[in-house]
Amino acid sequence: MGKVRLSSSALAVDLPARAPYVPDMAEFVALIELGSNAVRCLLAAITPGSGFEVLREEREQTRLGSGPPGELPLAAIQKTVNVARRFLRGVRAQYQPRILAVATSAVRDATNRGELLSKLKRDADIDVSILSGVEEAYLGARAALWRLSLRESTVADLGGGSLQLTQVRAGAIVSAASVPLGAVRMTERFLRADPPTTQEVQSLRREIQHHCEPLLSSSTLGEGMVGLGGTIRTLGRMHLRASDDERSRQGLTLQQTDIVTLRARLQALSVRERARMPGLKEERADIILAGAIVVEEVMRLGRYRTLTVCTDGVRQGLLLRETFDR
Repeated sequence: MGKVRLSSSALAVDLPARAPYVPDMAEFVALIELGSNAVRCLLAAITPGSGFEVLREEREQTRLGSGPPGELPLAAIQKTVNVARRFLRGVRAQYQPRILAVATSAVRDATNRGELLSKLKRDADIDVSILSGVEEAYLGARAALWRLSLRESTVADLGGGSLQLTQVRAGAIVSAASVPLGAVRMTERFLRADPPTTQEVQSLRREIQHHCEPLLSSSTLGEGMVGLGGTIRTLGRMHLRASDDERSRQGLTLQQTDIVTLRARLQALSVRERARMPGLKEERADIILAGAIVVEEVMRLGRYRTLTVCTDGVRQGLLLRETFDR
């Protein structure tokens, strides 16, 4: 695989102050990912067969997955359309990019997804591809393989609506599955009290066991797990902030006991109290506990002793596909 160039300012909302290196043969691509918790947009310059550079990246929470089962909230639909339209208005005028838009669990499972898709087409001229759970798992795992050079591992990509579990053996993806255990979905379904009751937490754990035990029965004792997604990144940030550690989250390894400690602290607090914890953004305070419980249970069921944080995900997997597979 060729070398991929990433902008040091990839997380900035505005275009980087420095002039990025864009080869003459590069193609501009605007990528929009409609997640269950947030919409993520980026602009990249892709050189086929060589690499890509992220020029601009934005994120806004929309909570498409916060409605009743199988239903996208109308307010979230409109907010999603507004975010995508605003981002594309800014990049189309300057770059005329090819548009690549994908949707994940919340849209995939929604009976009213046609309303969102038609509004995006009418108001922003966007055609959206809905990723299957296996496609979502593969793209996230591909990004992790590229970034961390994995050999033997399980990649767990935890989003707002679903959890993807991908087995990597000898540096190759051998199996992938998706289960409906996302942090937003599990919060809405199980954790109603604030703080949640013991019974609510136990019910959530049983749900995780029901979906994950068949998928993790072949895990090797002592094998590590690689984690992707907002919950994983947040747990990594909280772990670092608790000890004033300035290290990057990329490649950070947490012990199983670290996850148990973080989950226990979160479970004892109300949403308002959680929002004051170092490293936890206020907008994630209501869903972080459900996500932490999912991570803890998956590690227990799979007998994973460590969790390695990967800050890349589906977007990077898509950029790798567009760079090397077209």
